[in-house]
Amino acid sequence: MQVITLANQKGGVGKTTLSCLLALYLADKRAARVMAIDLDNQRNLSYTLKAFGCGVPATALFDPSPVQVPTGASLSLIAGTPQLANLERATAEEAQRRVQQFSAQLQALSAQFDYCLIDPPPTLGIRMVAALTSADFVAMPIELEEYSTQAVKDMLQTVFGVREKWNPKLKFLGMIANRFMHNSVRQKAALKDLMQHYPQYLLPCKISTRAAIPRALEEGCGVWQLTTPAARDASAEVVHAFEALLTRTQEHADARGAVA
Repeated sequence: MQVITLANQKGGVGKTTLSCLLALYLADKRAARVMAIDLDNQRNLSYTLKAFGCGVPATALFDPSPVQVPTGASLSLIAGTPQLANLERATAEEAQRRVQQFSAQLQALSAQFDYCLIDPPPTLGIRMVAALTSADFVAMPIELEEYSTQAVKDMLQTVFGVREKWNPKLKFLGMIANRFMHNSVRQKAALKDLMQHYPQYLLPCKISTRAAIPRALEEGCGVWQLTTPAARDASAEVVHAFEALLTRTQEHADARGAVA
């Protein structure tokens, strides 16, 4: 099972949107067995993917009792709950134990799935650390606005800090420019600045602001499953971004296999 976390310490950048669509894409277009985990107590991922709920709350992954996820579904949602926020009140010792339990639960479920998608909250805490500590790969959706681009450095420091201290196998797949507006001079300048400062970390794709994407989320389906002309344009960008991301996961997996 490949574990992919989409994370950013800045909210409102489309992290959950892309997590939902990537889970649907893997299940639909790659015929993969996918587990989607909602660690954000806002539960937007759980709302969009509610048709795929398996009856297991995300809080159960932080407890020692073994989690049982029904088999046979192409996509299984482990839903968020308001109680997830309580995890952030733990002591340092308790937090470390919770993170270890989360990783152990995912390891125990790994034979059932091809992919696990984790949607953590946009804050550095137990749930973000658990998601990164358990992941093989992390990608960072970004919005090309001042506050969002300022947060890039903080998120990169978090990713590389987790890799150094707890998860040496963690690979950074790159940043996905999201909610891009083609007529915005400001966003074009921000994209150029990121390409100058982080060329190795920026995926060669961008996803524009399009009405078809929130419509797909509302209907709980992939944007490629909508039939309007606008949806075709949105689908082309989303699929291109996901293929670029998955190509990098395969490159890292191949490199890891060659070293082994």
